[in-house]
Amino acid sequence: MKPFEFQKHLAKGPLAPVYLFKGDADLLMEEAWAGLVERVIPANARRFNGEKLAAKDCPAVEVVNRLRALPMFGSKRLIMVRGAHAWQKDQQKPLLAYLEEPYPSACLVLTVSSRKGTEKLEAAAASVGVVVDFVGPTEWNVAQWLQERARSKNKKLTPQAASVLFDQTGLDLYRLEQELEKLTVYVGERGTIDVADVQELASAQRGFTIFELLRLISRRDTSQAVKAMRRLLLSGEQPLVILALMARQVRLLWQSRDAVERGMTPADLSRRLRLPQSVVKNYVKESASFSQQELSRIHKAIRQVDIGLKGMGTKPEWFMEHLVLRLSEGLGGLTSSF
Repeated sequence: MKPFEFQKHLAKGPLAPVYLFKGDADLLMEEAWAGLVERVIPANARRFNGEKLAAKDCPAVEVVNRLRALPMFGSKRLIMVRGAHAWQKDQQKPLLAYLEEPYPSACLVLTVSSRKGTEKLEAAAASVGVVVDFVGPTEWNVAQWLQERARSKNKKLTPQAASVLFDQTGLDLYRLEQELEKLTVYVGERGTIDVADVQELASAQRGFTIFELLRLISRRDTSQAVKAMRRLLLSGEQPLVILALMARQVRLLWQSRDAVERGMTPADLSRRLRLPQSVVKNYVKESASFSQQELSRIHKAIRQVDIGLKGMGTKPEWFMEHLVLRLSEGLGGLTSSF
């Protein structure tokens, strides 16, 4: 079952005794939980019946015991257990036994990640309840996802504005939703949110965007490039997230540079990259600052730093600043520096 099907299920169908929320889109899971709480528990009783637990802190046998307790108000006791994949096979036995015959006075919600190893738990939950797949948007369809979210708020978000919002905010659903909420309030009764609104209001969580960082590197502006990286780190961005975004931008610049050299039209490139033409034009313009060989070396250097961060004890800040220094001071000999 998909999230939109789950919302229809809440509105129409009888409730299942067990729900398994699978995936990593926490925002969408929280929204589904809120809908379930609203459906199951009277407003004046939610503090008593809506309970959240973490599997790493609460053994399965305790969860089953809590489910056994009668609800103080309403018809069902509602419990969510986050991260049920944290239970080892032996620890899952009380829960698997419960799933064979769940209590009619209880509604259990389990959340698991998309990783392997949860098949038995998923099958047991599906036999008596409902499994909902919560897959968040990717960089390829996040603009469409944002437009759908805007429509649910009775606003039209232009494709260009959606792409700019993603570039400024990154693929963090909570932050994207927060920025969209702010934009909805900002435009007031106006029905459309455009690029100008996003550029003026969307918070500069990154201080400098990844795009701007690469622009400084292309200009060999070492001092400002290092400052940009430091601002990204000080703003709370995780080094691996920065590297992933840098790699994405470099791939897009590389594809744009290659397309120009092949004589591809902006419209064709837009379809190839699945991005609006206005955004593609910016990539084409910025790609002129690099050769394909330089972009290849930058991408390789980013990959090497990514491996270094995951396998060494050196401070991440040193790796990130050293990467920027080497890139902005000159691309020659990059591969020997990491």
